[in-house]
Amino acid sequence: MWGHTQVSLVLVALVVLATVVNTQKPINILDLPAGSSCTAHTGGPGTCINIRKCPFVGQTYRLNMPVICGYSGVFPIVCCPSTEAVVGDISPPAVNFQCGTNLQRTFSLLLESPDEEFILRPDATSSSHFSSDEFPVPTTTMRPKRPTTPSGSGIPSRRRPGIPKAAYSDPLARVKRPLSSAKRQQGGPAAKVQPTVSAEAFDSVVPRVVGGVIAVKNAWPWMALLGDTNEQGKIIWFCAGALINEQWVLTALHCFLSTKATVVRLGEHDYNDDGDGAAHEDFGVAETILHPDYVHPQGYHDLALLKLNRRVILKPFINPVCLPWGQESMNDLTGTKATLTGWGATQFAGEPSSVLQEVEITVFPSSDCDKSYSTLEDYLKEFPRGIGKETVCAGDRAGGRDACQRDSGGPLVSRNSAGQYTMAGVVSRGVGCGLKDFPGLYANIREEQYLAWVKKTAF
Repeated sequence: MWGHTQVSLVLVALVVLATVVNTQKPINILDLPAGSSCTAHTGGPGTCINIRKCPFVGQTYRLNMPVICGYSGVFPIVCCPSTEAVVGDISPPAVNFQCGTNLQRTFSLLLESPDEEFILRPDATSSSHFSSDEFPVPTTTMRPKRPTTPSGSGIPSRRRPGIPKAAYSDPLARVKRPLSSAKRQQGGPAAKVQPTVSAEAFDSVVPRVVGGVIAVKNAWPWMALLGDTNEQGKIIWFCAGALINEQWVLTALHCFLSTKATVVRLGEHDYNDDGDGAAHEDFGVAETILHPDYVHPQGYHDLALLKLNRRVILKPFINPVCLPWGQESMNDLTGTKATLTGWGATQFAGEPSSVLQEVEITVFPSSDCDKSYSTLEDYLKEFPRGIGKETVCAGDRAGGRDACQRDSGGPLVSRNSAGQYTMAGVVSRGVGCGLKDFPGLYANIREEQYLAWVKKTAF
């Protein structure tokens, strides 16, 4: 339960306060009986029901005020977004820009050995985010729990160390990271160090990139940093996203379960170095739209859209990624390569990288992830319908390439037939970083219901 009475009373107070403070524009109360059709605050269809029967509103009311249909005693009757997967229009929208361009990528991502690994990805739901000049120890994220192995070993619960200084001048520099599954099987020197994992360590969605290299500056012009400004006026970066047109950024919903994004930075390379030659630009957030079908702690529908406070003036180093509209959404990526980018940790339990990283991984059948993740303690709680086509399963058969803490919300992209980089998924969940038995999980943006929602909301 999520505290129905408490949430309801807070909503009642918010409604009353808003009405008193601004008598000219009070919160709209539709005066509709329970069971009536309505248009929810998400912009989609909904049904007027008692707030106690609408988990989505209960989880997100701090971020977005719901539409009030009326009251049943002290409990609001809210317009609860429909959970029915109604496929809408996914035809290519009319735009006046060229998407998915990458003119700077000049090297391939090849790992010589799974013994040397890298990681990329921002922390999902941690309230302990990273700032421009300090890396506090992150709290737990939203990843699923993993039971210890038969031998009593488990996934290390330590934070990942960051990128060594040498790596900033050497894109091919390797970063040591916790023992991979492949290395444990080989009985490598680190095979004896296998601390068990705490229950909290996997109650999270820890996004990350492993096995990567420092990206060429301006190579991924759609990359977005999401942050909030603290009391000292410092921007705390906590997730990533992708620019999809002149005013909208696509990211992961779980990034906003404990915080809000008030700043979006585009065109960044190294957020700790203003002299890196990247002409970044900061934008405010006018609106945060969460996917209406998300239900915590389930791993489905982990998508959100941010509307920037002004339109972006597009240029070579700030430009949208393509989305797989129309027939492109039908192309099966299984067995193909895709690229992941982010400012996340470079090894499990380590510090985030202030420099943008990239890694190339392989897309596997969703059934592969379903098989491996079904061994986890919280599998049925997080994936009651199993892991299917709504989720992209991607990693490396030998381990060592993956997303990691603080890569949440970042894009997984692949090239279409025209050579344009097109989104395949959004960094969502995973276990550890770079473990060959547990590929990363990504919200599959090629799903028709997701594309239709994005188009209706942002185009």
